[in-house]
Amino acid sequence: MMASEILHMENPFKAVMQLIIDLIIFWLKAIFYTLESLYYTLAPNRLRKLKDISSQIVLITGGGGGVGRLLALRFAKANAIIVVWDINREAIQTTIDLLAKYGIHNCTGYTVDISNREEVYRKAEQTISEVGHVDILVNNAAIVCCRPFWDLPDRVIQNTYNVNIIGQYWTVKAFLPYMMHRNNGHIVTISSVTGMLGTYGCVDYSATKYACIGFHESLFTDLKTHGYHGIQMTLVCPYYINTGMFNGVRPRLVPMLEPQYVADKIVDAVRKNEVWCVLPNSIRLLTPLKCLLPAKVCWELMSRVIRGPDSMMMFERRGCLATG
Repeated sequence: MMASEILHMENPFKAVMQLIIDLIIFWLKAIFYTLESLYYTLAPNRLRKLKDISSQIVLITGGGGGVGRLLALRFAKANAIIVVWDINREAIQTTIDLLAKYGIHNCTGYTVDISNREEVYRKAEQTISEVGHVDILVNNAAIVCCRPFWDLPDRVIQNTYNVNIIGQYWTVKAFLPYMMHRNNGHIVTISSVTGMLGTYGCVDYSATKYACIGFHESLFTDLKTHGYHGIQMTLVCPYYINTGMFNGVRPRLVPMLEPQYVADKIVDAVRKNEVWCVLPNSIRLLTPLKCLLPAKVCWELMSRVIRGPDSMMMFERRGCLATG
């Protein structure tokens, strides 16, 4: 018998044995990681080892207002060095002044349009030169218009994509190389529950937030596959936040989240190196239903019980709003 024929006969056996070994290892790790997750979910923060972020440089896009401003304050109180990127110079100054009221002066702001690739790269070089390499990048900036698809102007759709998702490609490209060089760093992607469940009046916004989830999961896979285990990634999917971004919307079952609560939870998730953070936790139980229930049942749940479209119709249109 030819050696190649013998090899051909042995390969299937080796492949099956390797599959069995991989499955055994998988199940052992699955049990361990599940128990670990349950422990971390139930254990209070004081019993957990939180990541020390003191003296780390935290860059927050959309840090001139809303949750972004509160994130800047919350990270600063943990002794991090804050860099605020926002398209609105006055809003940046308001954030800097807020931190100064608390005796925090390690905050620098830059006026940046993150939808402009060349500007992002230029401001990134300036940030690195004047402040230092970024340790934690929080991609928080976003805009929302809240109109049915047929009422969305082409320029609004394009701008929503440029700010909410394309801009994240430029910011990550600007700061990831140094993180890879050190095999250390943290990237935070702020998505939304509307990126998990399509929402009335949010055809552009919801789609970009779906894209944020895909961006996060794919980049996470790239980094892990190539051995960059020291670079942490956190995806945040909050429910409606009471910042004025969804002004007028009155959810039926789950009230809007307060910005301070969201900011606190995001910083906690970063310090815990959480990969997936859904706010509030109760929403995490609802989202799998769309894959488990018939589509018509999901629509009845959304329209009759949750009254999602009705609540979004109460949105007070004032043009497309930026969020931070």
